[in-house]
Amino acid sequence: MKKAWITVLGLMFMCKVLQAQSYHFSQFFSTPLLTNPANTGFLEGPYRIASNFRTQGQMGGGAYFTGYLSADFNLFQDRLSEYHKAGAGIYLMNDQSLNGALKTNAVGFSAAYHVPLDIHGDHSIGLGFQGVYHQRLIDYSKLSFGNQFGSAGYDPSLPIGEGLNNKSVGYFDVNAGMVYNIILEDRAFFGGVSVYNILRHTENVIEDEFRMPLRITAQAGAQFFIAEYSKAYFSITHMQQGEAKETTVGAAYGQQLTDGIKNEINIGLWYRYKDAVIPYVGYFWGGFQVGLSYDHTVSSLKTAAEVRNAYELTLLYKAFDKTAMKKLIPWY
Repeated sequence: MKKAWITVLGLMFMCKVLQAQSYHFSQFFSTPLLTNPANTGFLEGPYRIASNFRTQGQMGGGAYFTGYLSADFNLFQDRLSEYHKAGAGIYLMNDQSLNGALKTNAVGFSAAYHVPLDIHGDHSIGLGFQGVYHQRLIDYSKLSFGNQFGSAGYDPSLPIGEGLNNKSVGYFDVNAGMVYNIILEDRAFFGGVSVYNILRHTENVIEDEFRMPLRITAQAGAQFFIAEYSKAYFSITHMQQGEAKETTVGAAYGQQLTDGIKNEINIGLWYRYKDAVIPYVGYFWGGFQVGLSYDHTVSSLKTAAEVRNAYELTLLYKAFDKTAMKKLIPWY
């Protein structure tokens, strides 16, 4: 009986989380299209492929899993005016919780354009838009409810006694973002803001009608050389959706291991305010990047459906032209 009620509480908790805040990643710098549509196509080379896999435990229930894959392209490089950039991209997302009982699939298409603000192209501003289709599925056969426990024990054929009639719901939404970049020879800065769920789609997985609130994300960061072969990275991200707020701040140190193309190891630490400490280690070689992080929960919140520590693995590749690959690539 205890297991049944924990499962019900877990489902209730998941519904509240979905109503409060969309899925997200700790390594937001490896999910460019999910963080800000204006990041689309802001590259030195022709394309970028990024992936992220996050698994997170839950007390009294199954694990959470989120997978992300994206590709974006720097278009018309030989046709646009100098320092102008046009980008297009696509991303796929799969989110699972409660041992796969609740699933969300998403596919998003992005477009962005970046305009230089000075004759050298050091300063630029970009604007991006994104259209996303989501499908949310619930498999009630993987859940247990209190009404399904009778005198003879658990009977899955009994009605669940809950107002959960829809097994699938699909919806379309629109996102938009803007980013300002400063890229100099030995340092770079960026700041941006993005708005998600502009259409405020209706979710009717449960009987009560609910409209997903806007998610607003603001980001800023910097990276610069502190010695000939070492760099420092800083970033801050703030997200707000409905009554939920989240602020993450941190830094990383990067050490170039050899001369020539990028061969760098990164060690960093981020802190999500009143939630988690996130150590990070990454390795860069040429256009390849791999990163591993661990969310250590420090929140004082204790509930039956508490979300526990999380692991996150990212793999990213940026294609560069032959000229760029022959030298140390400073930033992008």
